[in-house]
Amino acid sequence: MNCTVLLPVYNAGRPLAAAIKSILAQDDQEFEFLIIDDCSTDKSARVIREFAARDRRIRAIYHSENRGLASTLNEGLELAGSKLVVRMDQDDEALSHRIATQVRFMHDNPGVAAAGSFVYHMGSKPAFDRLVELPVNHDDIVNALHFENCIYHPSVILRREAVLRSGGYRSAFKNAEDYDLWLRLAREHRIANIPQPLLRYRFSPTGMTLGKKWQQMYYAKLAMLCDEAPDRTPEEAAKAATSALEELGKEYFLEQVAVGTVRELVQLHLWRDAIVVFWMFSRQLPKKARRRVLEALLHQTREVWQQRGRPAEA
Repeated sequence: MNCTVLLPVYNAGRPLAAAIKSILAQDDQEFEFLIIDDCSTDKSARVIREFAARDRRIRAIYHSENRGLASTLNEGLELAGSKLVVRMDQDDEALSHRIATQVRFMHDNPGVAAAGSFVYHMGSKPAFDRLVELPVNHDDIVNALHFENCIYHPSVILRREAVLRSGGYRSAFKNAEDYDLWLRLAREHRIANIPQPLLRYRFSPTGMTLGKKWQQMYYAKLAMLCDEAPDRTPEEAAKAATSALEELGKEYFLEQVAVGTVRELVQLHLWRDAIVVFWMFSRQLPKKARRRVLEALLHQTREVWQQRGRPAEA
């Protein structure tokens, strides 16, 4: 067994089957597949059971109550039967050579504790996928982490012991648990991004709200401040994070998130999702900001149609 693939699941919906299939179809077949259902209320558990009945590599665990992502990931790290743990998310798709590439990379680079990769943002079909390139070497990643998260969580392979020694995932950093982990790991270990795409990352409007984006930004800022000054008390860090976000400005931040999200969805030819997200975000933005988001949506749509050699829609 070369690694453990760790997939936490909660109300995954239709994409779950494709995510599982992409792991089972890997070129490197020597792995265990640990799937933990965190008390889903949809049909996720049934899907997992059907796959587990057909493939002995799958080890499925079903929670009787929802424990949250950080707790579920820590449980998976504790239960993993391999020193190397490949993370996977319930709505993404791994390219067929992902595990072989990452396992080989970790064997060749014993000082690296976590390695992500370039990713494709998943388009309406593979021809419309968009390649996302990221900082590759440790120093460049550390410099980037001072400003933003530059490692896609579902793309990483981890050294189990290094992550556990660092304290694992911390639930105090909701929706930014991975960012907090990279900051802590980078203090004592090397981290990397493999310079080739190994994952198709799905943008989904399901459950997407600007409120969640603002909350995620708060916890990311909290993680950043705790890393910069580990001696800060939790209260001091929380106060500093709140102050930093007030300086940034909530309305400006949310408008930029809305503009960036709808533009990306249009680039990926996810037209329906772009409209759904615009409609959801518009209800949370003031009138002038809403108009600017609509203008960005229409402008990006014209650009995409022109790139396809078709006249822009009026």
